[in-house]
Amino acid sequence: MENNRRFLRFEVQDFLEVRPLNEVAKYVKGKSYNLSLMGVCFSSEVEWKKGQVLLIDYFIPDDMDSVQLKLSVIWSEFINEAEGYLTGAQIIHIDPQKELRFVNYYFQKLKERFFR
Repeated sequence: MENNRRFLRFEVQDFLEVRPLNEVAKYVKGKSYNLSLMGVCFSSEVEWKKGQVLLIDYFIPDDMDSVQLKLSVIWSEFINEAEGYLTGAQIIHIDPQKELRFVNYYFQKLKERFFR
């Protein structure tokens, strides 16, 4: 299988709050498995549909605040009862006021991986 990714993915286990774009009050807890500058793979108890747009509050470790991301679901599949569904989604928008925080987190992961 050919890997067409443009950015490195990093394994993480960060806390997320996920909600469909059109349902502001309905939050679902999730956990990220990996991230890149283009997307996030995460688990949640809900199956998200391909093409669905989600708002995610991505809680960066050691930071009391979250970065809001808008994602488009690329795929979602059931893993097991404990983990629920694993979903891959492409980032289509990052809160401009916190975009630098998210990018810095990604580059911190780069440094940890290559410059230990």
